[in-house]
Formats: sequence, structure tokens, C-alpha cells
Amino acid sequence: MDITQTVALISVAITAIIGPIIVEWSNKFIKWLFQKKKVDPIKEAIKHNSVIDHQLDLMLNELECDRVWIAQFHNGGHFYPTGKSIQKFSIVHERINGVSSSVMDTFQNIPISLFPRTFSRLNEESEVHLQYEALTSFDLDLFHKLYNTKSMYLFKIEDLEGRFIGVLAIEYVKEKKLLTNEFIFIRQKMGAVGGILTNYLKQQQK
Repeated sequence: MDITQTVALISVAITAIIGPIIVEWSNKFIKWLFQKKKVDPIKEAIKHNSVIDHQLDLMLNELECDRVWIAQFHNGGHFYPTGKSIQKFSIVHERINGVSSSVMDTFQNIPISLFPRTFSRLNEESEVHLQYEALTSFDLDLFHKLYNTKSMYLFKIEDLEGRFIGVLAIEYVKEKKLLTNEFIFIRQKMGAVGGILTNYLKQQQK
């Protein structure tokens, strides 16, 4: 057997022995890597909710409002027979003071078509400011009739790519409230909330 054949046999032997070892090690490393990156969804949801609620608490206290909430858009079934998604929204975060009632349970899986003027205005102008006289003539009169809302301020929530993903609402129940200088604080919080929601949604897509 010449040197060339010897080298070839050694190469085959090394490949046969070392190859499977490398493959097995690579598989174990990949599994370890994925396990290390795997996040407990419950823990992440709790952490996310705590951060959002903290932001709402800051607004509730700073603005001395009676109710502040966040609604997010989502799909909710399909139209028959086209199969087109039904666009809905749900209130997913809410903070209230001691005298105001909660609206969160009422506004779950609500078609956005029920509030066409509100969402159209938000989409175009990013903000809607209404006192109770306007609420009764707008498509938000339900808040005045059922929840005694006297002043309502709605803000468009966008993700970091500029997509309309939800609404932040600030309500006054005990009396009307005309906000002025407070908008600087609110808009700062809007940026924080939009970033928090965007990061959380991206994590859910991984």
C-alpha cells in the first residue's frame, strides 16, 4: 500500500469517527442555544403588564384624571363567505381612581366599525379632544351615557414603524377638564408606551 492509499484510508477513518461527533456536538449546542433564548411567556406578560401599568399610574397621578386606558387592535374572526378578517379592538390596560367605574370589561372584541368617526379622526390627526357636549354628538356618546365621562382625550398609539396599533384614552368623570400644558407630558408618555408595546409585540413574533 503506497502513501497515497494510506493517507486516503486515514482520512476516511477520521471522517467516519470525527464527523458524527461534530454533528452530535453541533446539535447539542443548537438545542442549548435555543433553550437559553427561550422565554417563559407568562413571566414576560407579567413583566410587560407591570411596565405598562406603571406608565398609566404616572399619568393617572400627574394628570389627576379619573380613568386612563389602552386599547389595542386585533383580528376577531372572519367575514362569511370572503374569509376577510374582522378588525376589532379590546381595552387591555386600565387604571382608575377610587370613584370611577371600569370600562375594560365592556370593551372587549369590539369591531372598529362601531366607532368610525373616532378611528378616522385618530388615523388622520393622531389626537381627539372632546368635552361632554361633543361626546353626545360624536360616536363616543356611550361613554357619557353609561360612564358619566365629561372630558375625554384620545391619542393614537403607533409602533416604531409608524403603524396604528392602538389608542390611549384619558378621561375625567367628576368634572370637565381642559388640558393645555399637560400635552407635553402626555406626548412623552405616548412615545414610551409605543416603544414598550412595539418591543413586546416583536418578542411574541420570535
